[in-house]
Amino acid sequence: MFSSRRRLARLSCSIARAALLLAVSSALFGADGPLPSGDDFGDGITLAAMRPLSEVMAEPERYTDAPILVRARISDVCQRKGCWTILREGESTVRVRFMDYGFFLPKEISGREALVEGVVTIRTISEREARHFAAETRGGKPDEIHGPQREIGFVATGVRVLPAS
Repeated sequence: MFSSRRRLARLSCSIARAALLLAVSSALFGADGPLPSGDDFGDGITLAAMRPLSEVMAEPERYTDAPILVRARISDVCQRKGCWTILREGESTVRVRFMDYGFFLPKEISGREALVEGVVTIRTISEREARHFAAETRGGKPDEIHGPQREIGFVATGVRVLPAS
């Protein structure tokens, strides 16, 4: 009986160690292994679990309260200062602005993949602001914008631009 208790105690310790190791490695490396390296901007990347951009854009209201991490391709960058970028994954796109205008991205990184951490925003923007964004965006059509616009956006606290592939 004494040896059964000892084996049970050892098994419990082993299970506890395995659970702790799993929790630590998930926090450090994410569900799919370590996050890829790259050039960090802003506060860098602190989250490990990534959400597909398509999932976020399908139900943006679910992601406005807490920071999330997305991975997508950069399809456009503000060519004046690098103060915003457009992320694309398939048919899903989102304009990313940077928290408190606190950092900018290099203007020549269109086409590269990035990890972006922040919160989804849903707001109504004026016709003037919408036209301004369209004028700065490749292929934008500011003359086709009339009235206030609903904008689903992303405010990033950190961005990791992945190496060109």
